[in-house]
Amino acid sequence: MQQQQQQQQPRPRTKERYVCEAMNLVKLWREVYQTETKVVDGRTVRITLDQAAELVGCPRKTLEDYYYLLKKAQNLVNLEEKKNEKMGFIRKLCRDNKKQQQLLKQEEFYQINQYQLGDIHDD
Repeated sequence: MQQQQQQQQPRPRTKERYVCEAMNLVKLWREVYQTETKVVDGRTVRITLDQAAELVGCPRKTLEDYYYLLKKAQNLVNLEEKKNEKMGFIRKLCRDNKKQQQLLKQEEFYQINQYQLGDIHDD
């Protein structure tokens, strides 16, 4: 009974990060990944992305999510101007852009089909 109550209660949501915080975390994560090494069996080995994420103090999945979102948003807006926005703004921006691209493809597909149907004659 107690386990069901715990499962039904929503977890407290962590504070949403600002774009500048996410950019700094991702930059630090990638730098740590590129520069940090460890010695295994007498040879130097680069650390993994998971290990770099542990050193940064943020889950790898979150960092990857930020990395790809920021990469997509970079083509849509100037991120330097949006540093004080929260990451939800960037998510919405990318989602809206994806919807717009899908609508453009549908419209293009519709126009192509209308053109092809116009050429068909019943003679």
